[in-house]
Amino acid sequence: MSSLLEQAGGGQLLRRMVSEFYLAIGKHLSDFETSEHMKQKSRQTKFLNHAFTSQPEPMHHDRASFLAQGLNPALFTALLEYIQARLAELGHSTHFSAKFVKIAESLYQSCTHPLSIAS
Repeated sequence: MSSLLEQAGGGQLLRRMVSEFYLAIGKHLSDFETSEHMKQKSRQTKFLNHAFTSQPEPMHHDRASFLAQGLNPALFTALLEYIQARLAELGHSTHFSAKFVKIAESLYQSCTHPLSIAS
């Protein structure tokens, strides 16, 4: 059985959707914002690709936590909304695109909880 990422179209499609998103918003950005957004684009692409790997725990969550550091929450949310709509445009069911985005969103949320030190 193929992974959810493979069912969506693979890593290449995911990279293309992230690039399309930044191309669409890029025309509204200053040079400084463009530079910052290119960093976000790279980090978000890595995070999303990692979200769909089958790496064993705890390595999967640890790597995701590392990749989630520095992600802009508002941009990430906007990107996930874009991906969900884009998957639907590409012919995937609403259920499939929602499930795809939910996996990435859940992993991101689990990585952004503040750390606490046990006493």
